[in-house]
Amino acid sequence: MTTTTATTPLTLLLPGRPPLLLRGEEGQAWHFGRSHENELVFLDGGLSRRHARIALQDGVPWLEDLGSRNGTFVNDEQIQAPRPLRGGDELRMGSVRIRVTQGSQGPDVRIQAGDQSDSQQSLILPLDQARKAWMHGVHDPDRTGAVIRALQELSLELIKDVPADALLAQVLDHLWVLLRPWRAAILMKEASGELRLAVSRADEGQAPILLSRNLVESALGRKEAVLFREFGLDLASPSILLSGITTAIVTPLEYEGAVLGLLYLDARPPRGPFNEQDLGLASTFAHMASAKLEQARLREAELGRRKLDHELDLARHIQQGLLPGLPPVIPGYQLYGNNLPSRQVSGDLFGWWPRGDGRWLLALADVSGKGLGPGLVMASLAAFLEAWAGRDVSTETLAFHLSKALARHTDGRRFVTAFLALLDPATGAVTYTNAGHNPGFLLLPDGSCLELESQGLPLAMLPGQAYGSATISLPPGGLLALYTDGITEAANPKDEEYTPERLKAFLMARAMAPVEAVDAELMAELEAHAQGTPFADDRTLLLLRRS
Repeated sequence: MTTTTATTPLTLLLPGRPPLLLRGEEGQAWHFGRSHENELVFLDGGLSRRHARIALQDGVPWLEDLGSRNGTFVNDEQIQAPRPLRGGDELRMGSVRIRVTQGSQGPDVRIQAGDQSDSQQSLILPLDQARKAWMHGVHDPDRTGAVIRALQELSLELIKDVPADALLAQVLDHLWVLLRPWRAAILMKEASGELRLAVSRADEGQAPILLSRNLVESALGRKEAVLFREFGLDLASPSILLSGITTAIVTPLEYEGAVLGLLYLDARPPRGPFNEQDLGLASTFAHMASAKLEQARLREAELGRRKLDHELDLARHIQQGLLPGLPPVIPGYQLYGNNLPSRQVSGDLFGWWPRGDGRWLLALADVSGKGLGPGLVMASLAAFLEAWAGRDVSTETLAFHLSKALARHTDGRRFVTAFLALLDPATGAVTYTNAGHNPGFLLLPDGSCLELESQGLPLAMLPGQAYGSATISLPPGGLLALYTDGITEAANPKDEEYTPERLKAFLMARAMAPVEAVDAELMAELEAHAQGTPFADDRTLLLLRRS
């Protein structure tokens, strides 16, 4: 077993309890598990009674699994032998996750009202100017070499996949050696705009660091680096006077305009005041860390987007399986349906189901809204239709029951327009219920067209509301066309919609064409109309012709 020298102690950030500083005599150990015999007890079913331990050897904490049932993991890799810990590691035992940070848990940081940024002894520089400041002036050769080595080490860390808090801790570690502050802290800006303490350091004591709102605004809002050479008695708060702080630095963590947080350093005698080079060095280190953090954020966002795309593709694949395959053979009739989602998941549905008496139930529906939510409602509707399709009920009764069932499984903000039809192939009679859907078109051999208007509200809008129905005759040569508004509302770059009138004229001109050809030509016409404008809604078509 090799030995690693620990330069600074490590701290365990434990869920629901204070941080644990891993410091003590040689052989000091901390045991983890469900048993109360352990120093660290977690009542988690995934942990064994005596799960793992951390023991100090030559000042280095080693993690060892004690033959646990579910294993012990470091950075999501199961350990098979004792492993030395380092800052940035994440431990997992069962569902318990523990982060390891380098150095003792430093002081808290509080933001309060104050006017220190108005001090005549302060230097305020734009970030670009501040970052160049450390290169100017007379340099101590020893310090220059140390700075170059620190920059090289940090540059190497930027290449690695280092956790954010571990990287920030390393930045503070380097500045701690180079600038010899009394206290230091890095705060990160959350999505809400609030600041979160990421890491802090202090030589002694745990008195909180008090920052004025003016300083925070200067760093975050105006993207300025601020150097206090000396606090005046008229500007220093009582806490600053009592602490003996005489100099401080505040600089934002900024990269390409994005401000991620701020860095704070202060000092007191015998260390002299920070100078312009110190400000530049701190700003440069903060900038390098920001570049890595922003890169990691963008990569994480991209990975999240890819994962979501993968899950949506899977959902689309499953959903497409809910739609019917090849249309059935109904002697004397042509039946065809098609669905083109505007996104990965569609909120439209079409289908056909045989009845025991020889009739066929046809359905086309459109869930309000777009995206995954309507897609899930569509899947529920498909399941309800599958359950009810074989029952000998009328279309108005079916609409009534579907409306009540959907209302029980939605949040009241989703509703479904639907067109339900029963075809009797022997007679050509079609009994239908239009539940708030677009009018269906019945194209007759004489060149006329009937519009099949709505007979009730959309499903789930007012559950318990009765629906009406009507019966039409589909004569030889007649065509029944059902569609969703993704077709009629398809827009071009001038925001001009395709319109129901244009769809009606298109269908009347092709009333005798094969149904597959009607669909193909319509989709091509919609593409030509859109001229590259993305389709805002799903396009679904259901065609029934009597030969």
